[in-house]
Amino acid sequence: MTFPRMSIVARLLGGLLLCLVSGAHAAGKATPPAASTASPAPRLHNEDITLIYTFMLFHPTPPKGDVVAEARELLTSQYEELAGARKPEAPRPAVEFKTVPSEGLIPTDDAVLDVWGQRLNAEERKRLLGARHATALTFHVPFARRNEALLAATRFAHQLAVEHEGILWDISTRDYYSPLCWKKERLDRWSGGVPAVPAHITVDVHGEGESRRVTTSGMVKLGLPDLVVEQVPSSMLKDMGMLVGVVAQLLAEGLELSKDGTLNVDLARLKDARVKCLLEEMMAEGARRNMNMKLRALEARHGKAGPQKHLLEIVFPGSGTAHERHQAALDTLFGKRPVSLMGVKPEDPELAEVARKARLRLDELKPRVEKGLQPPERLEVRASFRTDDGGSEQLWFEVTGWENDKLRGRLVNLPFKARTVNVPLQDVSDYLYKRPNGTHEGGQSSRILMRRKEGC
Repeated sequence: MTFPRMSIVARLLGGLLLCLVSGAHAAGKATPPAASTASPAPRLHNEDITLIYTFMLFHPTPPKGDVVAEARELLTSQYEELAGARKPEAPRPAVEFKTVPSEGLIPTDDAVLDVWGQRLNAEERKRLLGARHATALTFHVPFARRNEALLAATRFAHQLAVEHEGILWDISTRDYYSPLCWKKERLDRWSGGVPAVPAHITVDVHGEGESRRVTTSGMVKLGLPDLVVEQVPSSMLKDMGMLVGVVAQLLAEGLELSKDGTLNVDLARLKDARVKCLLEEMMAEGARRNMNMKLRALEARHGKAGPQKHLLEIVFPGSGTAHERHQAALDTLFGKRPVSLMGVKPEDPELAEVARKARLRLDELKPRVEKGLQPPERLEVRASFRTDDGGSEQLWFEVTGWENDKLRGRLVNLPFKARTVNVPLQDVSDYLYKRPNGTHEGGQSSRILMRRKEGC
C-alpha cells in the first residue's frame, strides 16, 4: 500500500494526502479478507501471551561465511536482552534464525515493489529483485517485554543489514527497507518506551467503490490485534487513516477497553510527542478531541495474500448510515477540515518530468478510455484546479470519458467529491491506472513527495 507521509511518523496521522487513492488501488491486489463474525472484545493487554514476529534479511549477493553463526555471535555479544532461552516457565525474549533457500523465497517483482518497496531507491530495487538468499529472524517476546524487545530487535536487524549489505523486509507489514530508511523511520529519536506506532505499522485499504475496508498491519509487534474499519468511502480514507493511527497509538500506550467494549478516545491522553505535534497541526476549529467508540473482536481471518490475523473492529456510535456515523465521528474528533493537498510547482524539474511522462502514457490509454474501461480497469488522474483565492490545488478524479483533448470525470477528494469536471490533458500531473489483470501503474509523484518528506 502507498501512503505518502508528512514526516516519519505521519504515515497514518494525516500524512496520507495524494496517494490515498493509489493506496486503495494497490491494496486491491490482495485478496480481500472474507467476512467474519464478531465476539466480545478481549482484554487487550494480556501479560500471558508471547508475541512472535519475523524480519527477513535479503542478501542481494551470496553471503560470505555463515550468516546465522555470525548473527548468533552478534546477539550474544551485544544484544543480551534478546538472547534468552525459550522456556515457558521463565519467558524471556529469544531469537530464532533460519537460512531461507531460494525456493522458499516469496517471488518479488516490480508491481510488488511499487506498493511495498517505496523505501528503496532504483539501485536497491534492482539488487533486491536479484536476491536469491535470505535469513529469517523470528523474535519470541513476552508481552511484558514488548517495547524494549522491539527496540532491541529493530536495532539488531539494522546492524545485521548494514554488516551484510542486505535489504530488510518486515513480514507483518510487507514493507521493504534499505538499512538507511529502516534506521530513519524506526530507530531515530526512539531510545526507549512505547514507539511512535505509525512508524511500525501500515494501513491497507481493501475493496472498491464506496465501501472499502481499512485495516492495520503490524500491531502484532506490540502485542495487540490489528484494527479494522468497515464501509469507508474513498472520500474519508485520509481522515480514517488518521483516526486509526491515533487509536493504535493510544492502545500501545496502555489504553484499555471498558467491560462492554467501549474505548474512550481522548486525544489529550496521547503521550508520544511526535504524534501529538503532528495531530495538533491537523486539527480544525470545533474539534472536541474526545469521544467513545466500540471495539469488537473479529474471528481470525486471512486472504490468499496474507497471514492469519486477529482484528478489532472500530464501531462508531450514533444513528444514520455507516458513512454518516463515520463522518460524524471524524468531525467530532478532528473538526471539519477541508482537504489540503500538496501542489506540483512548475519549477520542480523532477515532478515536471513525471507529469510529462504521465501525459504521454495517457495518450496511449486514450483509445481504451474512449472505448470504455472494463472492470477491473480503472483510471484516475491528478490535475491542477483553480481555487477561490486565485491559487491552485492538485486534486484526483476518476476518469469516465475523453472528448477531444479533455478528460471527463468525477472528483474523489473532499469537499468536492463526486463533482463532475472536464480537464485538458495539459493540466494533468500524474495518473493511476489499474490494468485489466489487476496490477497497477502510475502514482510516481506521490512516491517522490514521500521520499522527500522522509529524507530517504
